[in-house]
Amino acid sequence: MSINKLFSYRNLELAWRRLNTASNLQYKRFFRGLYYAYEIAVEGNLKDLQTRLRGGSYIPSPATRIYLPKPSGLQRPITLLSIEDQVVWQGVANIFAKDLARRRKAVELRSVFSNILGRPHNNIFHVKNWKFGYKHFQDKLRTYYNKGYRWVCYLDLAAFYDTISHDLLLKTLHPRGATQFKDTVLKWLKVWSARRAAFTHAHGIPQGPQASNVLAEFFLLPIDEEMASRTSFIYLRYVDDIRLLAKDEYQLRRAAVKLEVLLRDKGLIPQGKKHARKQASSLKEMLGSLPSIPIREDERQGKTWTIPKGVAINKLREALEGKPQRVSDKTRMRFVFFNAEPCWELTRYASKLLLHHPQHIDAIVSYLGRCSYSSTAIKACKKKLAKTPYEYVQGELWHVLARMMRPKEMKKLIPKAVSVAKNREAGLHAKWGALHFLCKAESEGLGRYSRLVQYQQSSLLQALLVPALPDASYSKNGVVSHLLRRSSYEPGIMLAEQLAKRNLTHNYFGRKSSQLPTQVQNVFRELGIIRGPRGKIDPVGEILSIRYNIQYWDGWRQLLDKDYAHALQILVGSDAVFSSGPSKWLGDQNSFNNALFLAILKQMQKRNMAGAAKFIDRRGRLVKYGHLLDRNQIFSKTYPTLAEGLRESNKRRNSLPGSHPYEETGRRTSWLSSNEQADMRNKLRSSYQEVVRVFSTVL
Repeated sequence: MSINKLFSYRNLELAWRRLNTASNLQYKRFFRGLYYAYEIAVEGNLKDLQTRLRGGSYIPSPATRIYLPKPSGLQRPITLLSIEDQVVWQGVANIFAKDLARRRKAVELRSVFSNILGRPHNNIFHVKNWKFGYKHFQDKLRTYYNKGYRWVCYLDLAAFYDTISHDLLLKTLHPRGATQFKDTVLKWLKVWSARRAAFTHAHGIPQGPQASNVLAEFFLLPIDEEMASRTSFIYLRYVDDIRLLAKDEYQLRRAAVKLEVLLRDKGLIPQGKKHARKQASSLKEMLGSLPSIPIREDERQGKTWTIPKGVAINKLREALEGKPQRVSDKTRMRFVFFNAEPCWELTRYASKLLLHHPQHIDAIVSYLGRCSYSSTAIKACKKKLAKTPYEYVQGELWHVLARMMRPKEMKKLIPKAVSVAKNREAGLHAKWGALHFLCKAESEGLGRYSRLVQYQQSSLLQALLVPALPDASYSKNGVVSHLLRRSSYEPGIMLAEQLAKRNLTHNYFGRKSSQLPTQVQNVFRELGIIRGPRGKIDPVGEILSIRYNIQYWDGWRQLLDKDYAHALQILVGSDAVFSSGPSKWLGDQNSFNNALFLAILKQMQKRNMAGAAKFIDRRGRLVKYGHLLDRNQIFSKTYPTLAEGLRESNKRRNSLPGSHPYEETGRRTSWLSSNEQADMRNKLRSSYQEVVRVFSTVL
């Protein structure tokens, strides 16, 4: 089954390797430090992730969206997933690629030229370099042009990734009804595609991860197969850039109409403004412009400077035109700024272009990042910071100013940075830059600002800021102490190397190893911060700690003993409908409570504990659950707090219409309201906390 393949350790390990070898450099920029930290204990982390997936305690984290400026003035969304969500999402792409490899291969380099899959199927490089497919794309266009296919239709898709139907995507792999794989992935996608947790969608996949590029290709596969099978026209596609070729206008029109119908059946929308149909007068016109390639994937970012100063200046001038000068050749300009050796004249050009080309902020900031102090660059950054509406640009400018400004210059901008850091509506990228600036200001002795890091809701943001934290953050009650108290693992694993360098441990900050997320424990253990063998994941403990906000305890497996798997299955089903079906949740949660209660009584009898009640009658039958929880029974008298939540949930469950139409008084039963659910959750929290208190010392 696909679900078993998805949850296999081999698939998760391959997914991890493919994350690290992917060429989506701009996306990976946010996670590079986290990748390194997770890799320290990758085997243990992936095994724990596999246990969570199989046990049902894996819960996808809400995604974070940032927006990059486009030449049109609009923005391109990028969806930031947590590290383990990226692994799981890549694992889904692995299953698609393996199971649909034969169908995909039939159209690759014949009619489809983007995201060409690596061979063999377990290659850690999931797709080949974009230039490989694009070269074949151009070669095909030349071939058909020379064969007399001069009529061409250019077609692009509007908001392609955002309009991909979850259901239709999964039907590509499993066309016949529901499967566990399909239902599971659909639940994850609802979380990752939502702009906010309360507003879920049935369409849209995360934009940015390499896995999404691959899965988008498979979403279009049925259309590729249908269009490629026709002989009256030629169908060629690179990502969402589609070309239809024909020898006469009539055949081209027929092809365009056919394609539009297929696209709309998939819920996709052709862009009217980019739709063009004409007879190409030259090969150059047939080839058109370079398709939309994600930023930085075609750059030498991070490599040695390859362009001498003089050559770089000449190349940059060739890429500019007009007065005031604007970019006319973006490819040449970007190549220069990503590769040129810094000099004052290029810095002057970068400072001027910064004011008018927000869509090229990455290339310009990459260059400025290699420059030493420049008053010209600082002035331009401050001017742009005051006017730009793009939070992504704001964040990049804050990073430049944090690195380049002198202490006296920083003082005037501190209030503005504090305002951004405190603004709950500000995006991740703007906050990252502003808080980086404030941490640098604190390191320069300008005040105590790093404490603002601990109040940020985003664990990813806090993890990104760990390298910038000043030394004062590592005091016993400093920022680091608060980061180690987070239930999210990202800040903790990012702190691992910093703690090791400073010869500090979690104990110094008042944290026990058992109170740390298991991913953090694994990394700390590999670095020698924690000693002793690695414990086992307890999915029941994880679900209860997350849903009911109680202390994580890994003794549920021992408490439930032989009934653990059965109880876990019930709990997983209950937790899955917590938000969508309160009454269904209560019924299933009550069943889990019943199983838990019987396990408690067995353990109490085994250990001759006070309050143990007989749960088997003279006929060998189980005594009724409600009777055992009665206030006058020995168990409730001995453990009143533990019994109350179980008793109240059982009582309310019996007054649901799905259990009985009428109460004993004759009053009609009713479904559980959201307010009742919140109250019931609090009562059960107290019961589960009491279970942990009582049995953590005896098991």
